[in-house]
Amino acid sequence: MSGDFMRNRFLAFSLGALLLGSTAACTTTANTASFNTAALNNDATAIAYAVQAIEGIPELESHLSASEKAKFDNLVAQIRSVTAQVAANSNGSITVATGKDWAKSLGTDLETLLAIATPIVKVYSPSAATYMQTVQAMIPLVEALAGVTATPYAAPLQSPELVRARIYQGV
Repeated sequence: MSGDFMRNRFLAFSLGALLLGSTAACTTTANTASFNTAALNNDATAIAYAVQAIEGIPELESHLSASEKAKFDNLVAQIRSVTAQVAANSNGSITVATGKDWAKSLGTDLETLLAIATPIVKVYSPSAATYMQTVQAMIPLVEALAGVTATPYAAPLQSPELVRARIYQGV
């Protein structure tokens, strides 16, 4: 019984250390959070590229209503702002106001942008519909990296590197 108890304590300690290590990319104070941007910049750059590619789908803009176009343009501007901040600080860390939940916002903004664009793309540019699914896969990756959502215990179905590669390949 004593061996099982010690083994369970060791496993619990190891799991705790693993979870603590997985959040090391983020430090938080009362009003700000700092994120290590080395890996985050890779994802942010891929998101910026994807947004530019989606924005460039010729059939998309002509089929957006005026209100959808305004919302779409606002989301593009917000995403570009966050990705530019990450890119400008990719050599170390970025400190942002935590009240804005910027990483969650980046994922939410991208998700909303895709919700507007995907139905139109499916109808008028079906060849780009798969690309929209690839871009969708970035949302949980960037949120987990920034500590917004819990990192899954199991390996994700697609690695961040694979998702980024598929975004740049246009698939």
